[in-house]
Amino acid sequence: MRDTRLMNKFISYSVLILLLVSIGFTVPQPVQAADKFMAVVITGNLPRYREAHTAFMQILEKGGMTADKVEVFVQKPNPDPMSWANSIRKAVAVGADVIVTYGAPASLVAQKQAKGIPVLFADVGDPVGLGLVKGLSTPGGDVTGVSSMTPIDTLLKNFISVYKANSVGIIYAKYDAEGEQQVKSLEQAASKYGFKVVAKEVKDCREVMAAYDGIKGKIDSLYLPHCAALQPASVTLLSQAAADKKPAITQSPGLIDEGALMALTADPTEQGQLVGVHALQVLNGQKAFTLPVRTPKKVSFVINLKAANKLGIKVPIDVLENATKVVK
Repeated sequence: MRDTRLMNKFISYSVLILLLVSIGFTVPQPVQAADKFMAVVITGNLPRYREAHTAFMQILEKGGMTADKVEVFVQKPNPDPMSWANSIRKAVAVGADVIVTYGAPASLVAQKQAKGIPVLFADVGDPVGLGLVKGLSTPGGDVTGVSSMTPIDTLLKNFISVYKANSVGIIYAKYDAEGEQQVKSLEQAASKYGFKVVAKEVKDCREVMAAYDGIKGKIDSLYLPHCAALQPASVTLLSQAAADKKPAITQSPGLIDEGALMALTADPTEQGQLVGVHALQVLNGQKAFTLPVRTPKKVSFVINLKAANKLGIKVPIDVLENATKVVK
């Protein structure tokens, strides 16, 4: 009797399978785990990081690293030290073969906490000055990637040609090493162009507007640093600066659309593509320390004539001719 029941159950199951197949249902096959595991940290889910990451994923796919070969685990921490640390710890804990970081702060945390795991960075202005690598051609460790450095001298030369700044304000986060680095760069250039720098340190983006209110009477213009921690406040800050007739310049992508007068920036798409090439090389067995830090080739100098008109600033033809893009 028991054998009869088992036979009937087997026949019923077989008939069910045949029926499902006949109507186009595919019997699922066991899912194989990907060969590699990659952790990605996108601070604050900023637009420039999203753009870079989209390009990064396209390069991976074109290079043959499809979902069946590499699993990509994306984290989008808030722009603060604890969130960065938690994301990197999680990446290490889940056994990442490679960690990809966008922006200097997350990259510096990964360098300290992900020993022995290749760390590939993008959108970092001066990786040598920050201590991420020993040199651009010879990184000297498990960390390498793509620099987003653009020459501040070029930006300031064009800015001073259209606006005689006497006092430039800069607000930066105390825990963002790249922000501090840009304060120093601005101060070093100040004497050459005849202005002084008024720097104000904040703990996070919630303090930005209070910091601006504290220095606006001492400045006639603004420099917005390449600082992910302060990006959430950039729209409000630029709007208020424009209302106060204070032109703003930056080396950070995306701020022209928010009202900055001038920007000299590395292309986020190229950043993602270049770090994607590094990722393909590492996933195929190359050591990170053998890969030089790539530098940007697509650099844009953008002038915002809409902002200039609102500020009452006339931009000479010779300066406009220097621009790769003019927003009208």
